[in-house]
Amino acid sequence: MDKWIRNNTASKLLALGVSIILWAMVHMDSGTAVPPTTFYETRVIEGVQIQTYGFDDSEYALTGIDKDRVNLEVRGKRSNIMLFTDDYKVKLDLSGVKEPGTHTLPLTFSGPSGVELVSMEPSMVTVTVEERMTNPFNVTIGTKGEPAKGFRAGEPTTIEPGTVNVTLPESELATVAQVRGTVDLDGAKENVVEKKVKLTAYNNEGEAMEDAIIEPSSVAVEIPVEATFITAPLQVEYTGRLPDDLVISKVNPKVKEVKLYGSKEVLNGARPYVGVTVNLSNIKDSGTTVLTADLTPPEGFEKIEPSSVEIEVTAASHGERVVEGIPVTLKGVPSGMEATITDPRSQTMSMTLTGAPDQLNSLTSTDIGLVANVAGLKAGVHEIPLQVTLPNFINRVDQKRLVVKVELKEIDRPVTTKPTKPNEGKDNDKLDDPEEKPDSGSEDTPENSGEGNDQAGTESSSGEGKEEAPSGSGNESSNE
Repeated sequence: MDKWIRNNTASKLLALGVSIILWAMVHMDSGTAVPPTTFYETRVIEGVQIQTYGFDDSEYALTGIDKDRVNLEVRGKRSNIMLFTDDYKVKLDLSGVKEPGTHTLPLTFSGPSGVELVSMEPSMVTVTVEERMTNPFNVTIGTKGEPAKGFRAGEPTTIEPGTVNVTLPESELATVAQVRGTVDLDGAKENVVEKKVKLTAYNNEGEAMEDAIIEPSSVAVEIPVEATFITAPLQVEYTGRLPDDLVISKVNPKVKEVKLYGSKEVLNGARPYVGVTVNLSNIKDSGTTVLTADLTPPEGFEKIEPSSVEIEVTAASHGERVVEGIPVTLKGVPSGMEATITDPRSQTMSMTLTGAPDQLNSLTSTDIGLVANVAGLKAGVHEIPLQVTLPNFINRVDQKRLVVKVELKEIDRPVTTKPTKPNEGKDNDKLDDPEEKPDSGSEDTPENSGEGNDQAGTESSSGEGKEEAPSGSGNESSNE
């Protein structure tokens, strides 16, 4: 034990422990609390956005501010000053600005509780205010996207209203280049109609002026979309000759119509496409032969689709058939006349035809057209040549001229006499007076004579027509 006490290190440790115990006993007895030490720090916050308020933008516009951000130095407890930057606000009161020009105004600071502003740079800013002005501008319409294949867009046919008012500060208003709306044409196959196309003002650099006030802010627009092609029926022409023992039974193009591409003016004058020619000399035997024909666009057109077509031509041994009872039709009967076919009295004809047997066997009398045109002829009997219409690939064996005789007559019109009205207000004695009767008879005389003149005129004109019929008929028929 004595050895441990005589050790220098042990003695020091023992003395330290006793000292601590004594210090604690003294302070516990007094009951006095030791105040904690408070530590304050500073922080620099850069680039705080200046917020404006109180500005009357109905007549004026804030067009410039020399500084829009400030740097702050704040002081406070670390737990307070280390909050988010958004908790620090710098504001500019513009409620006192009542006229255009430049104004230098102070900034105000607000921050979290317990935070003190040390400095703010800058503490004042200069703003520029301009008066708003309004000018009218014509509306232009642009497009985006492309119409469907084979279609094109024209110029807008409707922009309503065509003029709008744009309000901006005077310096900016001078840079407005156009007011434009945009219509989407993507995939369009018909006119595009938009009732509300939003408008935007653009400056000389082509930049959108987002602050511009446009009245009205939208317009109604219609843009025509038309096809760049027209669909035309395909017609086949023939060259060459078939062998003598063959006739065409059927021609079947694989496509029935083509698309012709060109300008609007060219499309308006398009007709059936007849650029397909079949050379019959290429057909040697009966049956079906497939021929290929190249298609070329007509003059003035840009393109044709398809560029070629296959045509099935069926040939067969020719046959003959007599078709009877083919009706004759009258055309062009003058007004006020009636026409009657006097020869043949049956008003039908027979005809010997040649063609493919299957077509001949299926023919009926109504499949053949026989027309006599009496337009422009006078009353009388006329010999009229017939216009003959046959089905495709059917021909007449006898090509002699076919004629019929037609009699034209004027239709009799009934003559009506105007009824005599009783004389109102006269006494019966006056009506029975013999002296009054001659007057009554004289009133009837003009009506009777007029009726006679009408009848005479009808007979005269009828007789005149019959006398001129032979010469007139011959001239009219030859012209027809």
